[in-house]
Amino acid sequence: MNNGVTLLKPHILGIAGSPRRNGNTDRLLREAIKALAETGYSTEIINIRDLQFSPCLGCNACSKTGQCVQKDDIQYLQERLVAADRIIVAAPVFFMGINAQTKAVIDRMQTFWALKYVFKQPVITESERLPRYGLFLSAAGTRFPDVFTCAERAVKNLYHVLDIKYYGSCAYKGIDQAGDIDLHHSAFSEVHAKALALAQL
Repeated sequence: MNNGVTLLKPHILGIAGSPRRNGNTDRLLREAIKALAETGYSTEIINIRDLQFSPCLGCNACSKTGQCVQKDDIQYLQERLVAADRIIVAAPVFFMGINAQTKAVIDRMQTFWALKYVFKQPVITESERLPRYGLFLSAAGTRFPDVFTCAERAVKNLYHVLDIKYYGSCAYKGIDQAGDIDLHHSAFSEVHAKALALAQL
C-alpha cells in the first residue's frame, strides 16, 4: 500500500550503477522507474554510489561458510535483490566494460554463487515467485560495434546467479557527456516501453 493506493505487482528494483549523479544512465533509470510508478507498480531505486562497501577479497570464505566476511551495505543490497520481482541495472560502459563501481558490486554477489552452486540451495525459496526478469540500461561514449558486449555479459551472469531471466537491454552509443542522452530522439520512449513490458511479463 502507498498513501492508500494498492500498488501493482511485481515489485521493481532499479540499481543505479554510475558514479556520476544525474548522469546518462541515471536519467535512463529514472525514466524507466517513472513510467512504472505512474502505471501503479511498486518501485525503488538503490544508488551504488551511496553505498558503503569494499571490493571482494577473493578469500573464498563464502564458499566455506555461506557468509561474506565483510559486513557492510552489500548485505542490505542483497536483501533488496532477493525481495524484488524485477530488476533493472543501469550502468555506463567505461573502457569497454561495465564501470568499476557496478563491477565491484557484482563481484560481491559471490555469496549467491556459493549458495547456489556450493551449498545447493535456491536463491529464491518461493517457487511461485519464479521466473523473475531483469533489464539492462547502458550508455557508452564510443560507437564501437561491440562496446556493450563485456558489460552485458557481466549483467547476464549476475542475473543468472540470481535466478533472473535476462529480458534484454536499452543501450546507447555515442553518449558521453552528462545530459547527452536527453538529445537522443527515442531513448526515453524506448526505455518506457521496455520497462513496462518487463513488468508485465
